[in-house]
Amino acid sequence: MRHHLCFALAAVAFCLPLDAKAQGASPAPSSITCETPIKKDATHAQLEQLFGKTNVTTEEIDAAEGEKSKVTVVFAKDPARRFQISWNDEAKRARPAGISTSSSSTWSGPLGLRSGMSMEEVARINGQPITINGFQWDYGGYAVDLKGKLAQLPGGCSVMLRFSPEAELPSSAKYKPLIGDKKIRSDNALLLSVKPKLSDWSLNFDD
Repeated sequence: MRHHLCFALAAVAFCLPLDAKAQGASPAPSSITCETPIKKDATHAQLEQLFGKTNVTTEEIDAAEGEKSKVTVVFAKDPARRFQISWNDEAKRARPAGISTSSSSTWSGPLGLRSGMSMEEVARINGQPITINGFQWDYGGYAVDLKGKLAQLPGGCSVMLRFSPEAELPSSAKYKPLIGDKKIRSDNALLLSVKPKLSDWSLNFDD
């Protein structure tokens, strides 16, 4: 019989299988949306109750203009489950400003988003093409002017998407239209030929 340990945050149930390791199986990936398991009024203390105190830590990261910022990190030592939360009220570690995952994350996002998805898959979820910046600069691969289902998420947050080509782009004139400060639609044939994948996604909450 499979047992689960269940916690609740803001009246939302979230269950973790207790016996997954004993069975030699990885826990099924869970989802992070604008509404669950972390809501816009969450706190660091609530995350400790939800995920276990030993799995919730604080880290200092580089911020804008050479400053430092303190974030809450969940499952810091597990790349597949790790995610971090920045705060609108950093002193009290309350009211999330953003939730970010990594390219190795097994968390799914709103509408089933998952790191590693092809651009075509993400566009289908969105219900219409996505426009991204050209690659190989600071804002390379980020979705811009997002419209469609992913731009209309319930729960008071928005999603940030970043795509990367499957392999490093060859240094030839053919691929120059995909590089630099320019906007490219996801149905562009040259763009699709380099097989972009969703490398990172994050959620940003309104203050």
